[in-house]
Amino acid sequence: MPTIEDRVSVLELRVDHLVTWAGPGQAEALGDSLHQTRADLAKIQHAQEKLQRAQEKLQRAQEKLQRTQDQMQRTLDGHSGQLSGLVTDVAVLKTDMAEMKGAVQEILRRMPAA
Repeated sequence: MPTIEDRVSVLELRVDHLVTWAGPGQAEALGDSLHQTRADLAKIQHAQEKLQRAQEKLQRAQEKLQRTQDQMQRTLDGHSGQLSGLVTDVAVLKTDMAEMKGAVQEILRRMPAA
């Protein structure tokens, strides 16, 4: 077990080191540095909060665009179905017109000459 004199010697070394390290104005400089570091950290936190809000806003906009795109795709699918129906109708109309043309030509051929 160390004697009291050994313990005091160790404490003297610590105090000597503390005094040397903490020279005149050192505590004030450290305080100022800590204050500036805290101010910088507050700025970083503020910027991070702004970025977080912007990211959330962009995410909401992206979700809205996705819903709009889904709705447009459903509309396009509906129009594609309607277009297919119209193509079929046009094909039927062409066939009917060809038959009518043949019938009109037959009628004209059977009519007496004027």
